[in-house]
Amino acid sequence: MIRLLWRSDLHLADSAPESRTDDWAATLMGKLRQIGEIARDHNVDVVLDGGDFFHVKTPSRNSHQLIREVAEIHAAYPCPVIGNIGNHDVKYGDRNNLPEAPLGVLFETGVFKRCYDEHEHVYSKAFTVPFQEDRITFKVRVVGIPYHGTKYDMNRFTTLVKGDEDYLVVMVHCLASQGGGTMFEREDIIKYADLANLDPDVWFFGHWHKNQGVTQIAPGKHVVNVGSLTRGSLTEDEMARVPVVVLVGFDEKGIHIEEIPLKVLPAGQVFDLTERTRQEARKMTVEGFVDSLQAAFKHNDQEDLTETLARMDLLDEVKERALSYLEQAR
Repeated sequence: MIRLLWRSDLHLADSAPESRTDDWAATLMGKLRQIGEIARDHNVDVVLDGGDFFHVKTPSRNSHQLIREVAEIHAAYPCPVIGNIGNHDVKYGDRNNLPEAPLGVLFETGVFKRCYDEHEHVYSKAFTVPFQEDRITFKVRVVGIPYHGTKYDMNRFTTLVKGDEDYLVVMVHCLASQGGGTMFEREDIIKYADLANLDPDVWFFGHWHKNQGVTQIAPGKHVVNVGSLTRGSLTEDEMARVPVVVLVGFDEKGIHIEEIPLKVLPAGQVFDLTERTRQEARKMTVEGFVDSLQAAFKHNDQEDLTETLARMDLLDEVKERALSYLEQAR
């Protein structure tokens, strides 16, 4: 069996997000070591990294110590790592800036192998047919589509066709979901159904941090879209989600997929829950203010909104801000 291990969106940095109270770099290095052990335990042939390995786009803000430790950890991996390019890996999200980026250093030194655009990889193994003397070789081809802006080039997807390989695998750093559409009317979201009739057998998606699971989109075809390795914000999803890697095996019988959760500390030990409480209180205050405005205006359709605001029991600075917004709207 040929085995691939998928991970994505580590967002490695020297400094922790404001929401975290732990040593962010040390925590992430621990996850990288875990993944190496999983690769060893499952006899993995290659680890696929989906991009956004680094978080800070400015090269000078990533320390040499950070990159040195990454190299040291991966030197102990039992197999190579092939990597895609995410929007956080390069300045301005432009891969032309890769040579000066930390990820570019990992590529040039051989810590990671490139897997995007023309950089492809083929893995093959031979097996003996039961009760026969014949040996059959089957192949898995892995290609990558890097982040390339908020409007996706669908030709990158539709032009991927099989050659002599048995399985075609694509790792993509773009948004994808069952419903498709756009994210806040800003960035495209690939719809799973649009991939169902294309040649690839497995699509690995990075970029969206939410775990959307593993989905069969057609007989023998799957989308793996399990989100980020890390949790950096105080949203309910981020705090409750347990990061996973995905083991995918290929043999003469088909495709075998398994999600493997990483060991992580409880949210209370790594998140700033005091700040979470403050955020929730602010949200309730804002929602209460909006409700009071709605209630005041509901029964005063004929009254000038300025007069209604002026009579409400609000702080003067709040009234001034609301009136300012009202004037802008008009």
